[in-house]
Amino acid sequence: MPHIRIDYTANLEQAVQDSQLVRQLHQAAIETGVFPVWGVRTFAQPVAQYQVGNGDPGNGFLLVNVRIGPGRELAVRQRVLHALFEVVQQALAPQFAQGRLGCQIDLTEFDAALNSFQINLAGSDDRDEPVVCRRS
Repeated sequence: MPHIRIDYTANLEQAVQDSQLVRQLHQAAIETGVFPVWGVRTFAQPVAQYQVGNGDPGNGFLLVNVRIGPGRELAVRQRVLHALFEVVQQALAPQFAQGRLGCQIDLTEFDAALNSFQINLAGSDDRDEPVVCRRS
């Protein structure tokens, strides 16, 4: 963890790609020092069918959902949230200056009692690094 999921209206596709938002958020999550590299996953997808506000097709919206494992202090969670939101704001600054746009970021903890996983990922490109294998 974290798992970072970015959903955005299709009219923001070029802005998301041009700003390299996926790469930037992924790197920012790693740079917080809160999460192991092998646990960070970042996904983005455009939403083709949408209505935002008054329905003007120029209106855009971007939603970032960040899911993390339980147990971190509120101050740590807030620090992560603010670091990631700053990346989003910087990436979308040109769109905010040009048109109608909303963005939101939510950080939630999953319930460990209701989560199963199996992981077999390395934390870096170093081929000699041991692979992390975990299962709940």
